[in-house]
Amino acid sequence: MKNKLALLTAAAILLFNACDLINPPEDVPAYLYIPTIDKVTDAATEGSNSHRITEAWVFVDNEFLGAYALPALLPVLNEGAVEVRVEAGIKDNGINSTPEIYPFYEPWRTIVTLEPNVVDTLLPVARYLDNVGFAFIETFEGNNHLFQDLRQGAEESRIQPTADGAFEGDQSGLIFLDTAHALVELATTAQFTGLQDKSVYVYLELNYKSDIPVLFGIIGRDNGTSGSNPFYDPGFLSKGEWNKIYFNLSALMFNNKFDNYQIGIFAAIPYSNGRYERMEARVWLDNIKLVYFK
Repeated sequence: MKNKLALLTAAAILLFNACDLINPPEDVPAYLYIPTIDKVTDAATEGSNSHRITEAWVFVDNEFLGAYALPALLPVLNEGAVEVRVEAGIKDNGINSTPEIYPFYEPWRTIVTLEPNVVDTLLPVARYLDNVGFAFIETFEGNNHLFQDLRQGAEESRIQPTADGAFEGDQSGLIFLDTAHALVELATTAQFTGLQDKSVYVYLELNYKSDIPVLFGIIGRDNGTSGSNPFYDPGFLSKGEWNKIYFNLSALMFNNKFDNYQIGIFAAIPYSNGRYERMEARVWLDNIKLVYFK
């Protein structure tokens, strides 16, 4: 009887251990909660602090955990004191399928003591890196804005600073089109050079609200020639509310090398089936920044 009891006990122990092997106990994670990423700027040298940071790219002790849409609650299996690094993520050219770490924002770091099943709330802040340069910052606060080179269209279609519907400050830039003046192409009067001397990254940031699609691009010029070469690639669709967008001009400039560049804007009322889709259209612009590494 004792031998039988011993065998049954041994079998129970083996079965219990086998269950542990098949279904091992799961680690209980700690949690990090990131509701948003704020942005801080020196208004005098870096312009507006407006942003559209949509993702947090999170690293714990230099291990990449993933890119998380904000607000984000993410599990972490580490315990104890760890370094958390958060990189601010944007949608390249405003496209949902192209999330990227914005290269001009410095990483945000903090030390967190993680405990299983405990939520730590993080409030990261994005700032421009010290070696970021601004070829220009156009806020349309005044009448002498940069986009005065009228390449196509009528005088009536030039950008006009206006307080009507302004994004922030006293004024924004407004393009007005109608069926008599249905398109316009404008460019900066200034030309820019050396934007990719230190790094390939060049972005155009801006706030906008628009009744129609608008294209942005570069106009390449070589020293000693009077001709110009326009390349329009990124753009935005109509948007009834103010939005922020980050246009990645890096490849466009790298693949089309010139001595100097202007930044161009092309807007037109859509035309199909023999008629205009709108009788008139307005495009508001603000806080246009040409950003590069200096």
